[in-house]
Amino acid sequence: MKNNLLLLLFLFSCSSFAQVSQGTAAIVKPLEKYKYFYILDEKIKEIEEKLDKEASSDELVFLAEKGKNPYIKVTAVKVLTKRSDKRLPAIFKNSFLSKEEITYRTECLSDSYPMSGIFFDTISSVAGSSEEEEKRREEMAITVLNTQPLNKPLLEYTSAALPVNPEIYKKLRILVLETKSPMLLMTLARHKNTDDVELIKSFGSEAYPAIEEFPHPGFLPFIKEHLSDSSGFSFMFALSNFCSDEAKEIVIKAIELDKIRNKEIDCGNGCLSTIYQQIARKKCKLYYPVLANLWLTDKIISFDVLDDYVKNHTREETEKFLLNGFLKPGEAEIIAGNMYDIGSLTHDISDNENMTYDNTLRLVRLLEKIKNISQDVYEKAVRNTLRNVDDLEVDDFISQLKNNTLVLQNKDVLLDRLKNNESAYGTLKIMDGVKMLDNQKLFQEGAVIVVSRKAEFTKFPVWEKEYSYFIQENNIKE
Repeated sequence: MKNNLLLLLFLFSCSSFAQVSQGTAAIVKPLEKYKYFYILDEKIKEIEEKLDKEASSDELVFLAEKGKNPYIKVTAVKVLTKRSDKRLPAIFKNSFLSKEEITYRTECLSDSYPMSGIFFDTISSVAGSSEEEEKRREEMAITVLNTQPLNKPLLEYTSAALPVNPEIYKKLRILVLETKSPMLLMTLARHKNTDDVELIKSFGSEAYPAIEEFPHPGFLPFIKEHLSDSSGFSFMFALSNFCSDEAKEIVIKAIELDKIRNKEIDCGNGCLSTIYQQIARKKCKLYYPVLANLWLTDKIISFDVLDDYVKNHTREETEKFLLNGFLKPGEAEIIAGNMYDIGSLTHDISDNENMTYDNTLRLVRLLEKIKNISQDVYEKAVRNTLRNVDDLEVDDFISQLKNNTLVLQNKDVLLDRLKNNESAYGTLKIMDGVKMLDNQKLFQEGAVIVVSRKAEFTKFPVWEKEYSYFIQENNIKE
């Protein structure tokens, strides 16, 4: 009996192996060890190309359903999708009850998704127009919704593709009550039924994504009551989707609370940049005066808010506004593209330089805007910037400003920084900027100050090394 059982197992193994040629098995062999897909892994692309070139569609169907792990299955489905194989819908349906997951990783992030959800994304993108793809996603999502037993992770993954209609709404509401799923609640909220306001609120802090989908005024008292949640982006995303005087009052309180929190971590106006962009993401003009006021109190502003201010104020009012902000101590925080708005992140200015990741360029572009409004304010703003810009950015600022004449008119600021800079090492970086001015007299004055602080460079070996290099490179006599 035991021998017969072993024989059956052997025959089954041989039968399974016979479904895939040795060549195809060799191609997918490396995937057997995979525990995750690394986003930048070129090997996956190579495996897909080899499979597309050498494996038959029958072999790929077998691997998609019987592969040794989910990574082999997903790879097989990707290749079948390229071929628009007619069996893909059946493969998707056969995966409905699967509990397998796919993990994707980057250098610092990792996330897992239902394998059947990845099938959904891949198969729905089979060749065709965007309208056809959307219709295909709807049909596939409806199939998931109507399948029993319910695969909750798969339904949550695919629910965003469900159409908005009374039949879908009725089924979703029942499932939300049964499963208590915040993701299904968010999909339900897309139907914007006022009868669901209390149901959505009952989810507490998990209700915000649904409120974002359905910003009904009835949620504002709830949001105000839970202001302590404003440190979370889901709360602020929900709030920013409103645009009313009542919501504006909550925005003001959220900013005040954020400032209190920021004092505990001492991160200056840089931390305010996050909540600023969360509030501005939907471009509600009612919020712009509140955000503009942050320039006067915390020296932070976005180009959108500045442009709106200029449009709605006189030249004299704008000059005073800009100058009062710049005269505040500390570095200015300038926002070009909103990090929560993909469209604005790809915005390029006229000379095709992208400002999103260049602090100095944003600052220089702000100064150029100011110059077009008032030469006097521009000159005072440049002086203030020379006083407050980070040591490491002095040379970059001078280089990008392209106004050595004006910088030289403020040489006293640079010399004062060299004398009183908290970090002796920082003086070397400031001198890099001074050198760009091509003024030998000023450079010599600065070098004398640096040499007078020689003892401070012994604090760290790397400082001492950089000091010696500075002296030798510039032929300075100590």
